Amino acid sequence: MPTVKPISDLQRNMADISRECMETKKPIYLTKNGAATLVVMDAEAFDEEMALHEAVFERESRVYSAIMRGVEDVREGRIRTFAQAQKDAHVFRTARNA
Repeated sequence: MPTVKPISDLQRNMADISRECMETKKPIYLTKNGAATLVVMDAEAFDEEMALHEAVFERESRVYSAIMRGVEDVREGRIRTFAQAQKDAHVFRTARNA
C-alpha cells in the first residue's frame, strides 16, 4: 500500500520524507485537501523505474514493428503457405548437413 501524507508534511518535515524515500525506495503520495497532488520518490528508484519502462516500451515497439511487417507481407502477397515453409526448411537443413 502506498504511503500517503498531506503536502504540509513536506513543508514541515522535508528531511524525514527524503530519508523515508531513500530507505524504502517507494514513492510517497502527497495530498492537498484530500486529493493526490504530488508524488515524491528517491531519484535512484525513479531512474530504475524509468529504465524498466523504457525497456518494456522498446520491446513492445519491436513486437509491434514485427507484427506490422507481417501485416504488410500479407497485404503485398509476400507470404507462403506453411507447407511451403516446411519444405524450404527441410531443403535448407538437408543442404546444411550435407
